[in-house]
Amino acid sequence: MVSPLVNYPCALPCAAMRRLLVFFARVGDLVILSPVFRHLARDGELDLLARPWSRPLLEGQPGISQIHTLAKPNAGWFTRLVHGNEHRHLEPRLIARRYDEIITFAEERQQVQQWIADWAGSAVRRSLSRSQPHAPRHQVDANRNALEFGGFPTDGFVPTPALVVTPAQSERARARLSPLGSRVLAVQAGSSLTHRWLRKQPNLKGLTHQQWGELLNHLFASNAIDAVVLHGSAPEGREARAIRSEVTPRWRERTYDWTGQVPLGDLPAVLASSYATVSVDTGPAHIAAAVGCPLVVIFGPTDPAIFGPRGPGEVEIVVGSAPCQFCHASTLFKRCRANICLTTMRHDTLVAAWERLMARTTTPRR
Repeated sequence: MVSPLVNYPCALPCAAMRRLLVFFARVGDLVILSPVFRHLARDGELDLLARPWSRPLLEGQPGISQIHTLAKPNAGWFTRLVHGNEHRHLEPRLIARRYDEIITFAEERQQVQQWIADWAGSAVRRSLSRSQPHAPRHQVDANRNALEFGGFPTDGFVPTPALVVTPAQSERARARLSPLGSRVLAVQAGSSLTHRWLRKQPNLKGLTHQQWGELLNHLFASNAIDAVVLHGSAPEGREARAIRSEVTPRWRERTYDWTGQVPLGDLPAVLASSYATVSVDTGPAHIAAAVGCPLVVIFGPTDPAIFGPRGPGEVEIVVGSAPCQFCHASTLFKRCRANICLTTMRHDTLVAAWERLMARTTTPRR
């Protein structure tokens, strides 16, 4: 499947701009902001300054000319001393681009703002913000408000997040998935708390291994899928192995552990070529939505009214419940170890979400 390419008319044909957008965020946040990238690129070149994972995910996407990266944008003097001053090495390349405008979010840390001011020269500095009074709660809906806050016209703004998968990327992904069957389910069980080798917290956005096993056994038994691929980073192999152990032996050989085997740059194409995705609230869920893969996404401590994935395909959101919901970004989240908003989710709730998704998915998937 190839995501549609949106062609924007040039807003200022006689005055092409060269802009730098500074956005140090997670994978899901970058996907959510993709409509802004395309809109800002209508009248010139747009470069992105972000964390290193932005390059494999967004390089070659429409609307982005060049990607510059900083691994530790908020580093103080001691960190810069120990890890090397990546800021100082990057500055000459940014200065050489001769930007007309440099765009940051108003919420960006002051030390980053000051660093930009030190080398920006005559470039006009503009701010975006999605945290204004009366702005929509959902981050996708608030993108338009962010542009208006920065003084950018929003006529012709296309709000839906989308990632483009090239025919060559799609062909490679299909070749990888085809030996597994025509209905391969992608599963993203982990999140940012599970891709660390050393952890202080459990996977607060995740289900138990038993819950995953029960769901996958049901889907296999009802002949809803041919195979399952468990995605994630290498450290998430622990979760993948535990989930596979809960799958009935007759279907375990059709449950594949691909953790650490699908680079972020390949993931959009793999998900676009998958039959469907079931994921917790994390970056790959937003990628699946942005490439049009039918998606069931599970929310517990985070609020789908703010972070729910959007895209050109069907998305079914299922939400756990607890008296402390939604605790994300609070002290409750930092102290939580029980994860009752998700660990108490019933099996039939997950199955019903899957069935609603399939009822709405009419486009052939492969």
